[in-house]
Parts: sequence; structure tokens; C-alpha cells
Amino acid sequence: MAPALANQAEMAAHARAMNDIAATPPCCYGGDDEDQWQGYEPNFSAEDLQEMLHRSKVEEAESLRKHQQRMARDSDYRAFFDGFWNFRPAADNAPGQYCAARFYREGSSMMILGPGGGSPYAYLALYGRGVPKPKSAQKLTVQLHQTGEERQTVEVFNLPVTGTGGDGMLLMAVPSMDALLEGMLDQHRFEVFDRKHENVLYILEWTGGLAARDKLRACVNAK
Repeated sequence: MAPALANQAEMAAHARAMNDIAATPPCCYGGDDEDQWQGYEPNFSAEDLQEMLHRSKVEEAESLRKHQQRMARDSDYRAFFDGFWNFRPAADNAPGQYCAARFYREGSSMMILGPGGGSPYAYLALYGRGVPKPKSAQKLTVQLHQTGEERQTVEVFNLPVTGTGGDGMLLMAVPSMDALLEGMLDQHRFEVFDRKHENVLYILEWTGGLAARDKLRACVNAK
């Protein structure tokens, strides 16, 4: 999926549509002597350390056991970790317009929004705790990694979004819905870093992408 540039009015219209959808369901010692050692001196023995490591492994194993038990019995808990899709069909009076699918996993989500309002562009909207939340819309240059493609430097819109628990949104334009759908993989990972490739802004990996693609295509092609 190759991001493209869209004009600001088109981006704003799609951002409003996405907003509507989203609103629904150690340190150091401060002495003066710079040459003085200021590191941490442990006050426990090697035996104490071994005991702490052993206890940590036991606790980790117990946490994993409880996690697996809950995964087996709690469908909502399982969906949080495995991820799930939901879909918004086009309005009855506008078939094929603004068809949308959203994948949610472990606190991050991605929305795919089809063309609408006469614009040919489709959009990817990325939400997550690491996404900056500006006071108003702004452009960002980011580094995008996705399955099967080389790293790309792309320009995206960064917007504040209501209804997402305080997350920001990264909005990427794709030249057409056909191009976006053709680029979808069944298992597809996205990683977004800042311009200098120092800070992670967003990570998500979806599954079930081909079924979601087919459902979106049917929505877009409806007459």
C-alpha cells in the first residue's frame, strides 16, 4: 500500500467521517564532583539475587497460566489479544460511499475508509497510545514499515480524535480503494516511527485481512 498526498479539504472530510465512527464502539546523584562514582551499589548477596530470579520465574509462570486460562474461557479477553474486525456499511442512500472496516488489537486500532464525497482516495487511520495527540491537525513526516515492503518515508496528517480514549490519529491517503485492497495481506504488520526513526509511534498486526478485504470490496462495489 503506497500512501499518497491528498488535499487538506479531502483529508478533513474523511477525518470527520472517521471521528464519527471512532466515537462509537535510573536517575543520578546530584553531587558537585563529576568524577565521583555515583552508580548503584547493590546491598544484597548473590544468593539473594538467585532467590529473586527464581521467584520472578515462578510468578511469570503463574501469570502465564492465569492468562491462558482466561484466554480459554473469556471471549472478550481473547478478542483483545487476538484482535477483531468490525465493519460499517455504506448508508442506504449512498451505496459504495465511505465503506469502513476497523481492526482492534491490544489497545491499538486501524481503520480502512473507502472513498466518498467525490474523492477517489481511500484512507488508513491509525490509533494508539503512542500516536501524538496535537491540539489541531498537523502534518508529520514518519517512517513506515509494513509487511513485504521496504521502509518508506511518508507524510501523514496527525489529528486529535474524540471517542478513542485520548488517542491521536495518523491519517494516510492511498490513491484509490483498488490500490488499497490489492495491497492487503491476510496477516499484515504495520510499524510507524518518527522522522528520525528513534521513537515508535504505532505498531499493529492484523489477521484475517483477506476476508476483511472481500467484505470491503463488496461494500464499495454495491450499487
